[in-house]
Amino acid sequence: MVSHEKPPAELADSPVARELARQVATSLAGRSCEHLAAALVAGVMDPASYEASVRVDSDGRMRAGRMMVERATPAVLEAIAAELEVALPDETSLWLDIARSEAVPVIAGWDCRGRTERRCVKLYLNASDASRAARSRILASLSKDPAGLDEPPAVIGINARADGQVETKIYIQSSNALSLADGLSNAARVLAAAAQGEGADAGAVVSMDVGSDGDLVPRAFFVALREPEERENWGCVRSLPGYDGDAIKALLPFVPAPPRSVGVSLSDASWTLYCKPLNSGCAPEALEPAAVFRDGVAEVGVFIAPTERSERAFRRTAHHAVSIRVRDGEPSPPALESLVDWFTGRLLESESRGTALGACLVDPPSPWHFVDTGDRS
Repeated sequence: MVSHEKPPAELADSPVARELARQVATSLAGRSCEHLAAALVAGVMDPASYEASVRVDSDGRMRAGRMMVERATPAVLEAIAAELEVALPDETSLWLDIARSEAVPVIAGWDCRGRTERRCVKLYLNASDASRAARSRILASLSKDPAGLDEPPAVIGINARADGQVETKIYIQSSNALSLADGLSNAARVLAAAAQGEGADAGAVVSMDVGSDGDLVPRAFFVALREPEERENWGCVRSLPGYDGDAIKALLPFVPAPPRSVGVSLSDASWTLYCKPLNSGCAPEALEPAAVFRDGVAEVGVFIAPTERSERAFRRTAHHAVSIRVRDGEPSPPALESLVDWFTGRLLESESRGTALGACLVDPPSPWHFVDTGDRS
């Protein structure tokens, strides 16, 4: 998943943004979709909100036709459904109400790959930056109680299909790709090991289908990819069977940045690359925060990344950028400032002494207390 820092509003209504919206809308049906393009122009402020993908089947066949729009407005969701002529399920309004009440972003999108009757509108709630408590509230509010789920999901969604069926999906997120891949499939373990071996992985995600009886069926494993050096794709991407960078680019509706994630199916040999537009920002360094703190009311996650890869930051050291994402509640500005100042000081000490950062973070200033490292795998 991606950083949820809000981009400047002036990015929205510009010739570049309008052309990108047109390209994305046209990719839905291979023709001009003016209503959808207008909704995208009005509702998408950040080019990085668009994520297209290309799937490569076991026989080498490449298929596009999937698009996700992060931080989507209800108007974008409704425009997608109208263009696909797919009825949104009755529960849609509940999902949107929960997104507003819990202040989590909505992801809307479509998937037109495969048989016509299986084309679908996607509606997901992205709680990847939310607290465990907030994730649990979301799950309970949606009346979802999957069997065997140890942790509330980072993302939960529905696929509203053209044949009237509604599929429920959940996504579990971890900072440790190898740990999450364990027990899934050989392809998942190989991908996780390859990505970790070259320092490419920013974390990992496993997607699961929720059956009608509440049983969970693991479906795919994904590795989030850090920004590669010199804008070249990572080796774990280039070594995928049947990989052809030029052919993949030709299927995407926009010029892509290096892939932001790669996924492998857990049922066959297919794999998928997920791409955002070129020059739409750097890939996140980590899906999970370096540390999580709570003040009794609010909870925040603190992230660190190489300073040269971070355009925006709360604080910077010579080597790192420090950013904050609010996971629950609303911290007071003075309390947040004191936490960031303290954390940056500890980070400077860790850098100068060459010591691990984690051991220095257990005694934050009042009213904060240390929760964990953010990894709930």
